[in-house]
Amino acid sequence: MDACSDPAIKQVVVMAGAQLGKSEALLNIIGYHIEYDPSPILMMQPTVEMAQSFSKDRITSGLLATTPSLKGKVKDPRARDSGNTTLHKTFPAGALSMVGANSPAGLASRPIRVVLCDEVDRYPLSAGEEGDPIALATKRALTFWNRKIVLVSTPTDRGASRIEAAYEETDQRKFHVPCPHCEEYQELKWANVQWEAASPENAAYYCNECGAEWTDAQRHKSVSLGRWEASKEFKGVAGFHISALYSPW
Repeated sequence: MDACSDPAIKQVVVMAGAQLGKSEALLNIIGYHIEYDPSPILMMQPTVEMAQSFSKDRITSGLLATTPSLKGKVKDPRARDSGNTTLHKTFPAGALSMVGANSPAGLASRPIRVVLCDEVDRYPLSAGEEGDPIALATKRALTFWNRKIVLVSTPTDRGASRIEAAYEETDQRKFHVPCPHCEEYQELKWANVQWEAASPENAAYYCNECGAEWTDAQRHKSVSLGRWEASKEFKGVAGFHISALYSPW
């Protein structure tokens, strides 16, 4: 979220496991722009139906209804003369449009400064006959010097993943946490989760440096002390990769 409000960063790529707050971060970005930096915003979901559900459940009933500073900023689409619909909401000096990656009409209609693409690995290869939906969406932002493109997804198959390919073109930041025993910072890796074949319920994480076993409580604490570390040079695109091993759930 800091990267999304950093003027030096034009594009943000987040490749993350399930239930790690990806959609919540996108909601916070939308709320930030409604409140502090009004702009034309595009939120793209894999399908029109998913865009409608996201709008109703996460935007209208969630973000707008439960955030005190945003109440009244966006009129209820059911209100007379609100000018708003489920997929298009206006607010002072800006607007939020929600589209499906399978709908070419929704991707080519208006200039957009902030493009938010959720679960991009579930997008079709082409929006009808119009071409790559991400390329269509990002073209809408080219006229803005302060544009922001955000791509977010749980990855699918290695080598065929949109989010993996996008992440490869970033500075490749990974989340490093300290060992509760030796205090060495490290990326959590699945290879360090070990268990006896007959007792998978006793699986535990073992430090990549000193080999000590971590309890789940220690893992949670270590994650709370973590920091992002880039492995490549920053060239305007920030990339973040984090696995489900970091999840509090």
